[in-house]
Amino acid sequence: MAIQKPNDIAVIYNDTKINYKKLDEMSNSLGHLLRMKNVERNDIIPIITDRSPSFIVSTLAISKAGGAFLPIDKNLPDDRISYILSEVSPKLVLCNCDISEIDIKIREQYTLYDVNNHDYNENITKLDNINEVQDTCYVLFTSGTTGKPKGTILTHYNLYNYVKRYPKKSNSLYSLMKTNNIQNVLGITNFTFDIYHNEITYSLCHGLTIVLVSQELSENIQELSQYIMKNSVDFINTTPTRFELFMENELFRKAMKHIKTIFLLGEKLSYTLCEEIHKYSNSNIYDGYGPTECTVICSYKHITNNNTSIGKPITNVCVYILDNELKPVPIGVEGEIYIGGAGVGQGYINRKELTKEKFVKSPFIKDTLFSNNIYSTGDIGKWNEEGEIIYIGRNDFQVKINGQRIELSEIENTIKLYPDIEYVVVVHTKDTIKNSQYLICYYKTKESGNGTSIEDEIKNITGN
Repeated sequence: MAIQKPNDIAVIYNDTKINYKKLDEMSNSLGHLLRMKNVERNDIIPIITDRSPSFIVSTLAISKAGGAFLPIDKNLPDDRISYILSEVSPKLVLCNCDISEIDIKIREQYTLYDVNNHDYNENITKLDNINEVQDTCYVLFTSGTTGKPKGTILTHYNLYNYVKRYPKKSNSLYSLMKTNNIQNVLGITNFTFDIYHNEITYSLCHGLTIVLVSQELSENIQELSQYIMKNSVDFINTTPTRFELFMENELFRKAMKHIKTIFLLGEKLSYTLCEEIHKYSNSNIYDGYGPTECTVICSYKHITNNNTSIGKPITNVCVYILDNELKPVPIGVEGEIYIGGAGVGQGYINRKELTKEKFVKSPFIKDTLFSNNIYSTGDIGKWNEEGEIIYIGRNDFQVKINGQRIELSEIENTIKLYPDIEYVVVVHTKDTIKNSQYLICYYKTKESGNGTSIEDEIKNITGN
């Protein structure tokens, strides 16, 4: 896009506008520095990040240098950041936040580079591409059953297949965006949640404008609504729970009139919410489904009636609903959802057994550019007569709150690390009146345990 549309605006951030030429030059400059720091193909480079354009510059620079980027939210507990870094043993850690705020143990153990202090006027020439399609493109850490998060590995081919240009009549993100004539995309998703690729990566590949939301703005719905109207946002991509929260604000309901498309992902979507949206907007509403391990989404559906399906598989992605012997079940019969095709990632970092368990050799696809594995989602579903997938629920103890995957056993195992805890159970509950979800922790202390200090420790280790 830097060649085709150099002067078009790539990113709006508050009152700052960055065109495609400048974004390209900035990422080239940082990419050259990474090459000088000996970043090579498949090297995982974490970014301890806040919400600013320098995150976008950093991801582009890492890719251009040949590495793979790993977003880490600066607001995570120090122990979790340390654990994630220990899993990848990086040559270098990029930071676009105040390094002095990062735990001193991390600063002493790793080489940190503040991208906000980089001289972006130096070395802005194009870098030669050294990546290959099956190289690691990015890593995201999600909740794990052992008490430790697990890092999911996605390749350049995985992401390319997802955001590439397809025929307009295909079942793809490209088709969705083109059909709705999208130009200004709200960048509001946490960078550690893979649906941000719908906002950032897709937009950069197709010359759209990212209207990036700061952390402060994302927490002030009144000002966010003004920001949406000021910048003519026509696409919003978020979870149903978060969108419901936005809709409580009167000015946001006014801003909805200007939004062409609302893409709701990460949680089961109720038709009641869709009806509420259409009281204030003629937006096209889409429901998307897919795990991190399979590159953002695997299916989506344009919601036009009270059909509760999650749609059909997107282009180059296969969805199977199988029994315990990996055999397809008939239409209308429940089974586990497995995903194959171009979106299936490479597995988990340092988790060979878990990778083997979840990424199963496919009995259907062999010897293609796609992965020869199918991914076991742990989700239960069935086919309807229209060839669409009906999502039923989970077959384990994983839940989703605000679109974030949470393993209840991870929280339990983490809390058990506290020496005064004798027994702990975490349960998931819903408030149907407020349409909210909660986790409740029940625990028993040893005789020497202090309840108040334990509660403080639980808040510290879980980040809540």
